[in-house]
Amino acid sequence: MIVKPLLKTALLLSSCIFAMQSSALTRYESTIEESKWSLSGDIFACTLEHPIPHFGVGEFIKEAGEPMKFVLQPHNEKMGPGQVYIISQAPSWVPGISPETLEVMPYPGYGLTVEVGGQVAEQMLTSLDRGRHPVVTGSAWENGRESVEVALSNINFNPAYDEFRRCMASLLPVNFDQIARTAALFPSNGTELTERIKRRLDLVAIYVAADPTIEYIYIDGHTDVVGSRRDNRELSKTRAEKVTAYLLQKGIPPEKIVSRYHGERYPAADNRTNDGRERNRRVTIRLERTNNNAQSLSEPSQ
Repeated sequence: MIVKPLLKTALLLSSCIFAMQSSALTRYESTIEESKWSLSGDIFACTLEHPIPHFGVGEFIKEAGEPMKFVLQPHNEKMGPGQVYIISQAPSWVPGISPETLEVMPYPGYGLTVEVGGQVAEQMLTSLDRGRHPVVTGSAWENGRESVEVALSNINFNPAYDEFRRCMASLLPVNFDQIARTAALFPSNGTELTERIKRRLDLVAIYVAADPTIEYIYIDGHTDVVGSRRDNRELSKTRAEKVTAYLLQKGIPPEKIVSRYHGERYPAADNRTNDGRERNRRVTIRLERTNNNAQSLSEPSQ
């Protein structure tokens, strides 16, 4: 009989899970009395934490501008190297519902974290919200023939989850790494800000207003090599001034802004190609935090 690839994979996973469940098993899970979910967060990140007695802690983390992730942090080496399975289980008082495998991934052991992101982490949250138990299953450190299950309890989950969702709704649209370096590109001889540039500058303004550690915003105007050096220097100045004026209009304090212009002096790409010249017709916006090693005011970051 020929088994279709997807069915074959499902049968393989089911057989692996059955083998793990039928061997010696140690399960770590909080009791009804112990089950706690706690929220910490601000406009930069939200964390929903769940202690797992005698094992460690599980955390759902949503950072500004990033996908959801789940991190299981062991406090010891209970789980050994091999594969780990992320499974959604129905509670014991609801019989007849098969577990659902959400992810299978390699695990090196040594007490390292288990981390999954994106859709799998979202599915784990949905599983908890529906009254199921996400479980991380792997081999025991002492004996690879024995299994370890680490379960997340849904007891007391929903009130904390409601707070977690409110926290996520207040997150900034971007984080520092996503906004610290921005390049606004211009057409040949162009100086006007496009709607795309304005949307990006809006994000810069929103982030700077929220992060008091931003000390300086370096704005550097550039051109390609088409035209005279004198004209290009004036063109780069006009472009930098346009960006500066827009950020000032958005409420950025003028003392934070360092505006400079360089003409064709610092190309980012090869001026011999159309694509290179397009990349060189730019204004770069660079955020610097307090105590960062600020670059020389005479030369911009590329």
